[in-house]
Amino acid sequence: MPTIMVIVTKTKYDIAMLVGARPNFVKVAPLLNKFEENDFNVLFIHTGQHWDKNMSDDIFQDIGLRNPDINLNIQKKSMNQQLGTMIAELDCHLIPENVNSLFVFGDVTSTLAGAIASKNNSIDCFHVEAGLRSGNLFAPEERNRIMVDAISDKLYTPSSDAVKNLLNENISEEKIENVGNIMIDTLVKNYDQITSIDNFDPSEFGIDRDYFVLTLHRPINLSDQNLQIIFDSISEFTNNYDVLIPAHPRLKDYVNSNNIDTSKFKVIDPQPYIKFLNLVYNSSLCLTDSGGLQEETTFLNKKCLTLREETERPITVEKGTNKVIGVNKNIINEINDSLNTKLATYNEIDLWDGKTSQRIFEDFNEW
Repeated sequence: MPTIMVIVTKTKYDIAMLVGARPNFVKVAPLLNKFEENDFNVLFIHTGQHWDKNMSDDIFQDIGLRNPDINLNIQKKSMNQQLGTMIAELDCHLIPENVNSLFVFGDVTSTLAGAIASKNNSIDCFHVEAGLRSGNLFAPEERNRIMVDAISDKLYTPSSDAVKNLLNENISEEKIENVGNIMIDTLVKNYDQITSIDNFDPSEFGIDRDYFVLTLHRPINLSDQNLQIIFDSISEFTNNYDVLIPAHPRLKDYVNSNNIDTSKFKVIDPQPYIKFLNLVYNSSLCLTDSGGLQEETTFLNKKCLTLREETERPITVEKGTNKVIGVNKNIINEINDSLNTKLATYNEIDLWDGKTSQRIFEDFNEW
């Protein structure tokens, strides 16, 4: 491993917040703004886990998130290399003399690195979006969730099922606070722009008819077998629908390095937050292996088919618009069923109201 060069943080901060990937940015924005509006001095750290400009800088501008105080620029490494490097570099910034509390978000490698680094330095760790479980320990995100929840001092859950998961793991009820889904705070703030027809211009991407949105990034789907099944199945609909793929860098690298034919699809760069959700909002169907998009489509009352065998967000299936269909040759039937089925009326989910950041702020002040 190369020598790590860091500048030790010396300023005294009230709290720190750590992000690394696109979903983290959407979650941190309302909370960072809430604390700074109330005169908290916040150390804002970006690990650089998502290094692509379209996955990072453009999103910051789009959702009104200020630049980080520190960018570790970890960038493209293996998962273990990322984790080790992040912990080592965070060790120089997360020290009790400078900050007493760290907020981490979601389930990415940066989340786990922040939790480990803070606890090793006797700094309180607050996990936002705690308690989600898929039951699939082969997924790195699931391992991250379990480990982060096990060592965090405070667990902010997005839904009641997440509370039950934590209690089933014998985590103290005193550590748990059900505050709602913080991603919805950002969606509510930008809802009018997301749903505005004035922001909708599919011709920019060569689309002039109804279309699907497809997003893929999980390693299990970036394999010859799974990706072939997905692409072959969706290709059956390209006579009547365009298929728009905002390509995650991981998907783009896999497609390019394996010379996979995507000529039947509209493959584009990752889009800014508002433009992407505007495209989702106006689509006929969304297919994804993302976690957050299951929640966003539920709130927007859009049909979503999840290309995984399980979900850590079952509430999007029970009360939302999501269906988990796996990756198999039945995808074609599932798409047909979805297109031919009238969408049920969205059942409002408790605490998905755009006020989660306020509830976290109030709870933290009572800590």
